[in-house]
Amino acid sequence: MSDERSLLLDRFRVVLQEPQDLVNIALVVRAMKNMGLGWLRLVRPAEFDAYRIEGIAHDTRDVVDRTVLYEELEEAVGDADLVAGTSARRRSSRRRWLAADKAGPALVEQALEGQRIALVFGPEHRGLSNAELDFCDMVINVPTAPEHTSLNLGHAAVILFYELWKTATCRTGATPRDLRQRRRDRVPPASSEEMERLLERWQEAMETIGLFAGVDPLPKMRSFRSIFQRASIDRREAGLLEATAFEILHYEQRARRRLRGDASEASEDRP
Repeated sequence: MSDERSLLLDRFRVVLQEPQDLVNIALVVRAMKNMGLGWLRLVRPAEFDAYRIEGIAHDTRDVVDRTVLYEELEEAVGDADLVAGTSARRRSSRRRWLAADKAGPALVEQALEGQRIALVFGPEHRGLSNAELDFCDMVINVPTAPEHTSLNLGHAAVILFYELWKTATCRTGATPRDLRQRRRDRVPPASSEEMERLLERWQEAMETIGLFAGVDPLPKMRSFRSIFQRASIDRREAGLLEATAFEILHYEQRARRRLRGDASEASEDRP
């Protein structure tokens, strides 16, 4: 991870208020690890078993080992300069509300100024209460279908964490993950010579199965050429297609030999 991005994300603390399910804690831990967050605080969890959490969220021992348990939410967020709560429901009291995609940039900007930020998630069965939201400077919401607004704790967490990761990557100039094939897995594009050999073999195969029966093959082959060119096939793919055409040709030859063999046997069996 980029050092600057790592330092930036290190200013965030994830706080779970009274989580009810160990699996959900593990899912949050997994999401934190995926998105570069390393500090978790639990307020009166129904259950906490570091061994089981790591068993569900593999390769997260560093996050699990740094997890701190608290008795009160006020204590868990006490050292934060800014506290952001999460809620699926709008409340009657006036609060600063932000959608997750807007919250990511807003929170990262605060972290860039050196502020320590707590991200608070409520219990699975009810979310944060109004009293718990009183500790929060803003409330983050993930817009969903209005008929079904409640998200699983792990789902809500990974959406918000991704917005933080994405913004932090952009703001620090960190190199995004390279999603291209690994260099050793990359295959050069098919050469002009290989393409012409493939098209020649392909035409022979198509003629064998009767695709060009009674018509000029040129227009159809021009279409095949266009398809292969648009696909930008590599050498391995060109070889596979040529082998396919080769098998079509040999299948037809084998079929003819079988027919001749059946005919010979039939003539020998005649009285």
